[in-house]
Amino acid sequence: MEAKNSGPVMSGIIPPPGWFVDPGALRKAYRSGDPFRTLAAAFGGSVNDISYTITDQSDSGDHLERSRSIRRRSLATTGVLAGHEDMVERLFEADISREDIPKVLSALGIDVDVDIAVELLHIPGVPGGQLEEPLPPRRVGDKLSLLYITGKYHGIEPDYELALGKISVTAVTKLRELLHPNIPYRRLAEILAVIETTALAIRARTITTLAYADYDETVQTLSRHRVTTTNDPADPWPVPASTLRRRFAYGFWEEALRTVGLHLATGEDRFSELDYFEALDRFTEECIEFGYAMDIEIYDRWVIAETAIRHECPSAVELIRRYGSWAAALESVLPPECQEETRPDDGEPEYVDYDSGWGTLEELEEWEENLDNDWRAAGKLIGQLIEAMPADSFLHIRYAAPEGRQPAPYARATTGTDGVYCEIVSDAGLTPHQWRLSTHRLSDDGWSAPNENNANWHKAGVPRTEAAAQILNEIRFGRVPVEASELTWSVGQVPDGSGPTSGVTLDAALRGVVQSVRNAS
Repeated sequence: MEAKNSGPVMSGIIPPPGWFVDPGALRKAYRSGDPFRTLAAAFGGSVNDISYTITDQSDSGDHLERSRSIRRRSLATTGVLAGHEDMVERLFEADISREDIPKVLSALGIDVDVDIAVELLHIPGVPGGQLEEPLPPRRVGDKLSLLYITGKYHGIEPDYELALGKISVTAVTKLRELLHPNIPYRRLAEILAVIETTALAIRARTITTLAYADYDETVQTLSRHRVTTTNDPADPWPVPASTLRRRFAYGFWEEALRTVGLHLATGEDRFSELDYFEALDRFTEECIEFGYAMDIEIYDRWVIAETAIRHECPSAVELIRRYGSWAAALESVLPPECQEETRPDDGEPEYVDYDSGWGTLEELEEWEENLDNDWRAAGKLIGQLIEAMPADSFLHIRYAAPEGRQPAPYARATTGTDGVYCEIVSDAGLTPHQWRLSTHRLSDDGWSAPNENNANWHKAGVPRTEAAAQILNEIRFGRVPVEASELTWSVGQVPDGSGPTSGVTLDAALRGVVQSVRNAS
């Protein structure tokens, strides 16, 4: 059967001359979940050769089937390794290599998936798997959230009579527990009717699927519009997408859909755009920490290990398809390499590469000095505004967004009686590879990560005299390079996520346009 292609397939890897492989056999082995290293050994090529061929010959269905196979095999294998942990450790202490330990176990009559076990035994720490704790019962509220969001996304018209006759007392009771007591009865009735009408549409096969990204976007839209009011802010409803996948789907979006009678339409429906970026970000961070090569073979091993702890990630081939090549995928999370300084032999001035182009060292030093002066000036002006702002007002800082890079990031400071509440927008809602964010720098600087109550990075109780410096420091060094002259700030307006349409720039402020909080509003 001829493979179908979806999306860009330029892997950037050229197979060696004379290397041929049966595409059908390779696709079958890929779908079975065999590690890339196993595929390379079986088909006589390198891992790069294999990835090139699979990228060109596979389709979305192949990636989905591989994901299912890896899920089944890795979960089973980590349980076997954990069940024989003492023996695995004794073999390791006896200097048996990680590659050979599974073979020894198999020779001793232990039913173990040798290929997957080899990959799992290369994860950091003492060799051995982990016994999976019993999975907690699925929550009724999570199921109701999935049905409700499915209905809202597909535009279901609520059938109130149907809901009155079909909805269970358990569902009504659970929603009353989750939602605020003051929610209007009509609103509660509408939610219940959407849930029951959606369930009927699923049974009738009128609705058959819901992508993870569509669920996530619909929840965020309803949250922004305050469509529901949650009784417990720590347990919001509708349930955030990441929480639903972890808690209700046990790590795999397909499991959530199956629970309510839906199915995945394509393999891509398992992830949002942010999932691709975060998988690469976590992978590269672990490679840096443990000194691993950032190549396709190691990433494939990492995916198998992540799946074993119920954390589904895109395959290497899926990343190549999305970004165009493996190198481009890595570049989306890693800063571009700086070109080395060069000194011509003809006595000409030394030229270096920096953000604004080529120039002499003297020009570079002058440019850097001007850049520092701009940031100091911006810090002074914004600091003066924050110190002069009344309580419960906002200062909103937004980036200039070149064409093709919308929406742009923003930051804000909210004054209160206990200091300033500072926020740096996260990658949610942005295009991560265009607005790279150093989450590790933010964490090291004492910022709190986004959570279910605040989608932004945040820091509370910052003294007014320090707030401007703390925010601008993260804007300057925590994200892709930006100059102070590219920022616009406004005071006294509650941002809606994209920021006010008016504002003050550094150039305007330095010309004396802004002298007070009133003028900056």
